[in-house]
Amino acid sequence: MKKNVLIVALLALVIGALVFGGFWYFKDKGLPGGIKVGGSKIKMTQIQNRVITEPIKATAGDKQVKLGDLTTQKVSIEIPKGAFTSSTQIELVTPESVPEYPAAEGQLIGTPIEIKSSEETRLDEKATITFAFDPKELPADTYPDQLMVSYYNGQKWDYIKPKSVDMEKGLITFESYHFSILGVNKVDDETVITEHWIHSKTLDDKLRGGINDTTDEICNKAVEMTLAKMGINDKSVAGKVLSDILTDDTYKEMHDALANKDVLGFNQKLSVLLGKKIAERVPDSLFKSGLESLTEDSGVEYIEAVSQAAGYATDGQYKEAARIIGGKIADEFLITTAGKIAVEIVNSQIESWKNSEVEAAYLAYRNGSSKIFYGYYNDPKDFDTVWSQMRGIGRQLEIEAIAKENDARKTAGLEPLSERQMDVVRNGVKESFRRQFEKRVKEDEDMDAHEKEVRMMVDAFKKAGYLDRSGASLPSGLDKGLDLDNRLDVLYHFAEKVMKDTKRFQLSDKEGLIMADKISVSDIVQASRYYFSGSNGKKDYAKFLKDRFNISLYPELTDLAGKWENGKTVITDVIMSDEMKAAIEKAKEEGKSSEDGCDFSIDFNALKGKEAPVELSITPQGEAGGTMTFGSGKDAKSMPFTYDAGTISASFSDQGAVATLSLNASEEDQGYTIGGSAVIDYQGKLKILASVTASKGKAAPADVK
Repeated sequence: MKKNVLIVALLALVIGALVFGGFWYFKDKGLPGGIKVGGSKIKMTQIQNRVITEPIKATAGDKQVKLGDLTTQKVSIEIPKGAFTSSTQIELVTPESVPEYPAAEGQLIGTPIEIKSSEETRLDEKATITFAFDPKELPADTYPDQLMVSYYNGQKWDYIKPKSVDMEKGLITFESYHFSILGVNKVDDETVITEHWIHSKTLDDKLRGGINDTTDEICNKAVEMTLAKMGINDKSVAGKVLSDILTDDTYKEMHDALANKDVLGFNQKLSVLLGKKIAERVPDSLFKSGLESLTEDSGVEYIEAVSQAAGYATDGQYKEAARIIGGKIADEFLITTAGKIAVEIVNSQIESWKNSEVEAAYLAYRNGSSKIFYGYYNDPKDFDTVWSQMRGIGRQLEIEAIAKENDARKTAGLEPLSERQMDVVRNGVKESFRRQFEKRVKEDEDMDAHEKEVRMMVDAFKKAGYLDRSGASLPSGLDKGLDLDNRLDVLYHFAEKVMKDTKRFQLSDKEGLIMADKISVSDIVQASRYYFSGSNGKKDYAKFLKDRFNISLYPELTDLAGKWENGKTVITDVIMSDEMKAAIEKAKEEGKSSEDGCDFSIDFNALKGKEAPVELSITPQGEAGGTMTFGSGKDAKSMPFTYDAGTISASFSDQGAVATLSLNASEEDQGYTIGGSAVIDYQGKLKILASVTASKGKAAPADVK
């Protein structure tokens, strides 16, 4: 008898561990924006006026199903075909009781629902849940971004942004890959909203800091696309080429070029390195088989280039083969396109972290889960199990990556991904998230520290009244119509500007102190009052920095007087209208060389990327303008300019074309620099865009007598 009692007691303990294990495991570790629950007992709230008292049932799996009615039951659940791998019983009901909502956080709109499935599992396709409400019954001060979906994750309520809110029709739509208890809340404590923003901003800052991931991805895409242009699709060879590039000494220079936004320099270095490594690594047999696989659609120019490169490589003339591969096959257009693909993919991965489903997957990976938390059941750090259970959200990430690849391949003149290539992309997405999960676990402590800094800045703006919904405390230059998230975006971008302008990249809550490496959040708030004060905001802001930190944001115009050195222009883009293209073709056919001053013998498309020296001289006339000479010799143009808040603006006309310059001046330790743009517009038919840079040393101080 005593033995039986002991067995029953042990069973009770085991069952209790299974039921509450997830709760204790995730105690204080849930998604941002929810309330942390402490103690061993969860308080329950009885639901009054239950709308769905008897469960609505349906079988999902091989067909699309819909449960609920927006008119009578105020909720509708749509589960697409294929959401489950087998027939699964679904139930929708208004629960008799739910874990207690924190009263201080918000007000429940309508009644919560509970969705159950016969198998505790995650979905392969996302279910769409739509709640209906009467807009007239909302509190008068309700804003759309205050309406959030409350999702019980097994330990606490998470507040998640819905996919859409229609205030006129009274509809809120939410998408989910896992069922739970759900409701709609009007958030009263806006800390819930700001905490979501703070966490999202922290992720964005920290993940974008890993520029190596971007440069690696660009190199990867450039290798893949160049080999594809050559008809070579051997994954192992591509891997060897990429490995050689990433371990080459030049890679560090490429990384630095990209970090300094020198895209042209990055492209040039990569094309040379690509040509060299492909020539050295691709076997003769692959050169030949690749050449044989090319069709007329590949383009005569590419076929000839591949043929030449193959011939040189076979003869052991790797230098010549590399020159052709890097100059004619891995051309600037292809590498630029590869770069765009890579940047889009990296940006997409960073954006995906703002998805509550991806964040939940990461928390399950980091902490482990016992099936209660968003449907995950895994040991800590078991990525493969988490990825397999991500199911629908994982596949959505793969679909988006494939779509981006195909769009860019189309731009580059490549065929869409084959099924085998799509498998490579899918695996690449998985491995990318594996690296990100592993990296984030190591950096979570640093992430927490940065999140505290972001929160410190947000608290300072809140204290100053900047987050007041009425906008009464906002400076006149700030848009009062922005929702809370957008207002925080604008304010924090300004905070980053102040940190950059003062060269102080750490925040402090110390008031009144001027620190060498930190800046007080109160100083940033004060700076914002000047900057957003109106038409003279930028000048007032510059004066504040000078008075407070003795920092000259913009050089005095007199400091810019004289001749400038190392002047350079680089043509960044050439845009021709259809009319211009037709005129050029017609002129060539008729043997004309020019019309209205435009030389049709020029290959305008070949101008892109061209670099040329330029002489520049500035003669001030007062504090706000003067005369600038641009060019040299007979081509030199003298023009009036204006100077306002560090920006030189000028324009001149010549032979039917109008050139406009906008140059930003800044002060460095050793002198001054100018950087900006020039736009040449020929009668609206042709536009040439160029970057302009120049430098000037500081004058030696006069002798003191």
